[in-house]
Amino acid sequence: MIPTKPEHVQWTDAQWESIYAKGQDVLVAAAAGSGKTAVLVERIIQRILRDDIDVDRLLVVTFTNLSAREMKHRVEARIQQAAIEDPSNQHLKNQRTKIHQAQISTLHSFCLRLIQQHYDVLDIDPNFRTASEVENVLLLEEVIDDVFEKHYDRLDPTFVTLTEHISTDRDDAALRLMVKNLYYFSIANPDPIGWLHALDQPYLERHLQQHYLDILNKYVRLYLEAAQNAIEEAYHQFELVGDFPKHIDFIEGHRQFLRRLLSEQPIDKTALATYQLGRIPPKPKAVKEDPMLDAAYENFKAYYEQFKDHLNAVKSSFVGRDDETLLEELQHLAPRVNYLSTLTEDVIHALSRAKRARNILDFSDYEHFALQILRDEQGEPSEIATLYRERFEEILVDEYQDTNRVQESIIGSIKRGDESNGNLFMVGDVKQSIYKFRQADPSLFIEKYQRFNQPDQSSGWRIDLSQNFRSRKEVLSTTNYLFDHMMDAEVGEIEYDAAAKLYYGAPYDEVDIPVQFNVLMVDKDREMTASEQEAYFIAQQVQTILESQKVYDPKTGAYRPAQYKDIVILERSYSNARLIQQAFKEQDIPLFVNSKQGYFEQTEIRLMLSFLRTIDNPLQDIYLVGLMRSVIYQFTEDELAKIRIVSPQDNYFYQSIQHYIEDEAADPAIVAKLKTFLNDLARYQDYSQHHPVYQLIDKLFNDHYIIQYFSALVGGRGRRANLHGLFNKAVDFENSSFRGLFQFIRFIDQMIERGKDFGEENVIGPNDNVVRMMTIHSSKGLEFPFVIYSGLTRDFNKNDLGKPVVLNQHAGLGLQYYDEAQGLFYPSLISMSIDLINQKEFISEEMRLIYVALTRAKEQLYLIGTSKKAEELDMMAAATITDEKLAAIDRFNAKNPFQLMYSILSKHQNTNIQRHQRFEADVEVLDAAVKPRLQLQHMDARDVLPTEQDLATSQGHAIETLEARLAATPLDDELAQRVMEQLLYVYPYQQAVQQASKQSVSELKRQLDTEQADTNYERVRQYRLGVATYERPQFLQEQQHTAAEVGTLMHTVMQHLPFKEAGLTDQALNDYIESLVKRSIIRAHDINVIAIEEIKRFVQSDLYYRIAKSNEVYTELPFVVNQHQVEHTPDTTDASIIQGMIDLVFKENGHYYFVDYKTDALIRRKGMSDEELERQLKEKYRIQMQYYQRALETILKCPVNGYLYFFKYGELAI
Repeated sequence: MIPTKPEHVQWTDAQWESIYAKGQDVLVAAAAGSGKTAVLVERIIQRILRDDIDVDRLLVVTFTNLSAREMKHRVEARIQQAAIEDPSNQHLKNQRTKIHQAQISTLHSFCLRLIQQHYDVLDIDPNFRTASEVENVLLLEEVIDDVFEKHYDRLDPTFVTLTEHISTDRDDAALRLMVKNLYYFSIANPDPIGWLHALDQPYLERHLQQHYLDILNKYVRLYLEAAQNAIEEAYHQFELVGDFPKHIDFIEGHRQFLRRLLSEQPIDKTALATYQLGRIPPKPKAVKEDPMLDAAYENFKAYYEQFKDHLNAVKSSFVGRDDETLLEELQHLAPRVNYLSTLTEDVIHALSRAKRARNILDFSDYEHFALQILRDEQGEPSEIATLYRERFEEILVDEYQDTNRVQESIIGSIKRGDESNGNLFMVGDVKQSIYKFRQADPSLFIEKYQRFNQPDQSSGWRIDLSQNFRSRKEVLSTTNYLFDHMMDAEVGEIEYDAAAKLYYGAPYDEVDIPVQFNVLMVDKDREMTASEQEAYFIAQQVQTILESQKVYDPKTGAYRPAQYKDIVILERSYSNARLIQQAFKEQDIPLFVNSKQGYFEQTEIRLMLSFLRTIDNPLQDIYLVGLMRSVIYQFTEDELAKIRIVSPQDNYFYQSIQHYIEDEAADPAIVAKLKTFLNDLARYQDYSQHHPVYQLIDKLFNDHYIIQYFSALVGGRGRRANLHGLFNKAVDFENSSFRGLFQFIRFIDQMIERGKDFGEENVIGPNDNVVRMMTIHSSKGLEFPFVIYSGLTRDFNKNDLGKPVVLNQHAGLGLQYYDEAQGLFYPSLISMSIDLINQKEFISEEMRLIYVALTRAKEQLYLIGTSKKAEELDMMAAATITDEKLAAIDRFNAKNPFQLMYSILSKHQNTNIQRHQRFEADVEVLDAAVKPRLQLQHMDARDVLPTEQDLATSQGHAIETLEARLAATPLDDELAQRVMEQLLYVYPYQQAVQQASKQSVSELKRQLDTEQADTNYERVRQYRLGVATYERPQFLQEQQHTAAEVGTLMHTVMQHLPFKEAGLTDQALNDYIESLVKRSIIRAHDINVIAIEEIKRFVQSDLYYRIAKSNEVYTELPFVVNQHQVEHTPDTTDASIIQGMIDLVFKENGHYYFVDYKTDALIRRKGMSDEELERQLKEKYRIQMQYYQRALETILKCPVNGYLYFFKYGELAI
């Protein structure tokens, strides 16, 4: 029961209903700026206050971690406020404690907690960790490599045909990419394997194929109706030309053919396929001689060309083969589709095994493991799911439009009841569903939206929040006008009806601030591209805002001047960011671009990657020569030519270098440079074999002063940040389960191949007073006083359409038909149908992106597009209207946002087009909510942009201005002295710079010139449970293990060795070692390397039984202590921190002992006694053992004794 709304409350009726509605599943369709977050928080608070529900009995799911933190903070603040107002309320006091256990998080966080609490159901190691992006990318690539290798070994005939079908004659990259895409599509389903198995069913079963025929026939009719509209418009235009019988008869023939064709059900595709367009009669002489008639004739011809394009598109794409042929081809393709499914299924299983072996999980594992916990084998909710149903009184899901099918299944498993009596509250806006590339499924929202609010209450409760509290009414009414004529269920996936419209609710004053739609007419005579001209125009638009606009404060009713930070530039991507940055730099406008592009293109990063690639493999001429030509080694072009000329037949330049050095006639100076270069290369190659990548990068930085050099260049601060960013990425890489320079380079290559850039490191913060540029995706949920929406004329990226294999979550997989005999490709029935579905979904999402962009603006919206031809704009303005919408075909085939927006907005009050080409005869009859307030201006680039001469001399003027300013300003002696002091400053604690702030025991030992051959903290740390070690390539694993690797393995076995008073039998010891393999602590083939007999001797020793009977035992004990305290030195200088790790510490009869294991191979000189050998061994490790002893004594504040245990000798007391 909804309580009566008091008169004084701030909530609208729809918001009030959203806060209190319950008893059914509730779907709140919250339009942009409608206050959904405030409503969601208030609903949570009222559930706590009115219904006495504890906050930890509500599950609140948000889209991002940031949203979750903000939501939790808001709820906590409201609880505290309520508790202060009612201090005697014990329930509220309890909530202040329980808020810290409240389940307000992303769904992934909820899934993670679920797995951590119920890992036993999954039979996984509880010490798992989340895989990094590095691991996900490299591991998937590695698994695909392995799976393909197995299938190449098997060489199934279908696999061979599939490879020929999808791959090129150069490589199988296309097939691998297809399998990767199939993998991502499949795991977005609750049952990935089931989804894969169903992909070939439409190719085999006729009753399923009719669905695809229906789709194809629908779009055939759509194109034919568009062709009919075009030929009818052509006919109307020709009436303005005059009475020319040949032309009229020609046009009339096409009109009659289309009318006859469209009147039939189904359409006669044979007649359509064989129809001949014929040639249009020549332009009449009288028309040529009359400019007005000639212009009308050209208009007629433009519409006739549209008619031809639509008809030819149908003939070439949809009706080239009859229905029966299309259906027969599917049978031929079925085995290949099945094999694609098998390949992907193999990848899923192999990847799962690889992740379990490394004990890592990724985000898809979170979802699928959670679902596995919550569902039994029959797919019904499990006992655990029942417990969660009882626990949560209500489940609240924010941004519901961005969920996928797996997430929907998880939520469905823990919610109560069905839609008519459930406890699920969902809020979102399908018009802002813009994450399809992340497998978000807006159809989940759409289906519920259409199904809820049935008269018989058989489903859920739907509420529309349409009042906008963000934007001025001019922004809202123009947005409504645009979408009222652009979006519907046919192209847009939803109807933009009265419930979907935005209604004004913000408390602005009554000042008229229309939306600015500025079309820049490109100057084709300039060397600047259209995008460069647009970038300069954007910069001018920013200057205009700063000079002429103000920001209104609704609280005070006052205005303040506009600032840089009030302005945002929104574009579909960052592809134009570089040009905008350059234009803003020249206009001296501060700009913040949080770009994810351009990092790998930076000079400093390209140099470092060339260096790393050359170290990894110098037989790569581009990188090798690039490094030699770089500022580091500075070989000239002439020197490189001389090197190459000596042996021009060499396959690699590296060979030419070696031959040049050996040549007697070689220039000694060049030879010296080459030897230095090769010595450096050899040194770094050796270093890379024994050190992590980040240490190699750091060494390159220091050896060649790379950071210092690039810091001194223009933009040095950003360049320095980029180089530090590369170092940090190498550190992140090292924290993954992959190791080595080769794997790091492979990871970088994968990022470049996937077009997934890191983005330049930013040195300007997002809170500074700067203009911001961001993508529409990243702007979602934000608002700005002034929004410049630019880049409208950049074409949509339709690269995923028309490929040999196309995918759709609902329609499945479309594989083009491949004729092996002819080597030709044809679209199959299913591939054509899915392509059409995908194009509709694609355009629908692009429309939603436009909606998000427009609704970010608070004060004013600026739309910026470019055009090269006025005629193109005229054709858009005269675009066909059908049922008060822009014609479906024009929306379906739109090339860019500008075409969609200009074709609609340019019709508003346009007296240059005919009545039937406008949406309304009189704009005044429109309702205020959809009456656009718009200023559309065509601006000639020559009138608004600086001349090229101005741009060329601007830099010189800046230098002249600076010199004049310096000459006019006398030099201040005090200032000069301060500058001199800073430039000549000498750091007074130079000695401290050389002193390490932290040292390991091993390092101290090396400093004292004593050899250290065993325990290494980093090496042992790799064998912690859940941390995989670097795996050498197979051909290296087959070679003999190094002493260090054997030592590491022995330490790993000893680290986990159980100490039992009864001792360990041989069988128990073997079982223990086998368990290490099962727990992925060691590998199966490592057992052959472990000296089991030596471990048996230890188990049988007196020391083992003493440890087993002791009071306390600690293995692999790390310590950190102050060097002064350990060495008992005066505390007169800064002390270093000493860190180390002791193999074992035990407490016996109140006294502490430590043990250090050694795997040294003992070399006893001839005639050496046991006593002499013991003295030698004790002396060898004296310093290390002293530091261990003193460190423990410092920590424990009591005497400590120690033992060296040599597996090949026995124990030695220290």
